[in-house]
Amino acid sequence: MAVNETTTVNATVDQVAQAFASEDFARFVCDKLKIGFEGFSVDGDPSGAFTATSTRAVSADRVPDMAKKFVSKGLKMTQVDSVSAPAADGARTVESEINVTGMPVTAKASQQLVPQGEQTVINVSGEVSCGIPLVGKKIAAAAEPYVGKVMTKLGGYIEEWLQQK
Repeated sequence: MAVNETTTVNATVDQVAQAFASEDFARFVCDKLKIGFEGFSVDGDPSGAFTATSTRAVSADRVPDMAKKFVSKGLKMTQVDSVSAPAADGARTVESEINVTGMPVTAKASQQLVPQGEQTVINVSGEVSCGIPLVGKKIAAAAEPYVGKVMTKLGGYIEEWLQQK
C-alpha cells in the first residue's frame, strides 16, 4: 500500500515553501495535530534549495492500535524535508523522510508543488515501511492512511497559518 494524495492550496508555491521553512508553521502544525513540538532547524536559504528538520513527539494514544504494544510511552519522529530550488516555471519538489526513534519505521514521500496562479497543487506519493519481523507490513499498512490524512491536512493548515500572519 502507498500514500497518493493531491490537494490544492490557496497559496503560491513561494508561500508554501516559506511554510516548510518556518519554525512558527512547524509549531502551528503540531498544535493542530495535538502532538508535541520538540525542535526545528533549517539549512539553506528558503528562496533556493533548503532542508528543514522537525522533531515531534506523539503520545501513545495517538499511535495506531496495532503499534501501541511497541510504543507504550509514545514515540518521537524526525522529519527531514529537502526542498528543491524553484524550477523555471516556479515548481518545486519536496523529498520528505520521517524516522521514528527507537523503532524500525520510516516514511518517505515526494511532493510536487505545482504553481496554478495564486494556488499550488500538491501531489504527494510515498510509502511507510516497518522492519519489525512478522508484523512490520501490517503496522506500515495501518500507518499509511494516517500519513495520507496528515499530508492532505497540511494544505489547509498552510492556508490557515498564512491568514493569521
